[in-house]
Amino acid sequence: MSITLATLKQHVQHALGGSVASQLDETTIVNEAGRHMYMTPWKFRERPPVTLTFVASQQFVELPSDFGEIIAANMTDGLVRSFTFTTFHDLVQRRSTSTGSTNHYWLAVSHPAPSNDGDPLPAARLELYPTPTSADQITIAYRANRIPLVNDSDIALVPDYAESTLIALVRAFALGYEEEGMEVRVGEVESGVMWHRLKEKDGLVQPDYGPLRNSALSTSRQGYQMPWDSTADPS
Repeated sequence: MSITLATLKQHVQHALGGSVASQLDETTIVNEAGRHMYMTPWKFRERPPVTLTFVASQQFVELPSDFGEIIAANMTDGLVRSFTFTTFHDLVQRRSTSTGSTNHYWLAVSHPAPSNDGDPLPAARLELYPTPTSADQITIAYRANRIPLVNDSDIALVPDYAESTLIALVRAFALGYEEEGMEVRVGEVESGVMWHRLKEKDGLVQPDYGPLRNSALSTSRQGYQMPWDSTADPS
């Protein structure tokens, strides 16, 4: 089944034996519990790869609106385009000491501030150097952030086998706010049977991840291009 905000609010009420205190809000409690659950890199948070297109003369490209963390990335034209993730210090230094055109990019994830007070945070983005001169593309796989529940009919984006654990967290957050001991109550959930069963189930979703990567080829840095731009026709 799909669990809704209305159902989770009922669990808040049931855990407390009635309505929450006037200073608190059931929807806020539910969303805080959900955000906490999404702090763990569950397999069900992984989204299919998406391709992002760079815009000429723009120093960044927006990431998906539900972006949480990058799992993997590769330039779509990986034979002749490449990249390296780097720090903001390095990125700013490179932008201020331009070295001319190159097929190699340096990238860093940023979270821009809202344009106006009270607005939600804009989508995260990849800062780029050098500034693209063409519509290069990068393909990323990522984990999603949790989408807040607003309306009673909104559905929590967790698989059915994770619903009991989410309910346990919602009840722990509700009791933690109402009766104190938040960290102890949440810690009891995370050290309990349901949490560990969920970790086991989540780990069994994919049966195999291939052989261990511990060979000479595995020592090459991801993101680097091949040592040529094109291959001549064989003669």
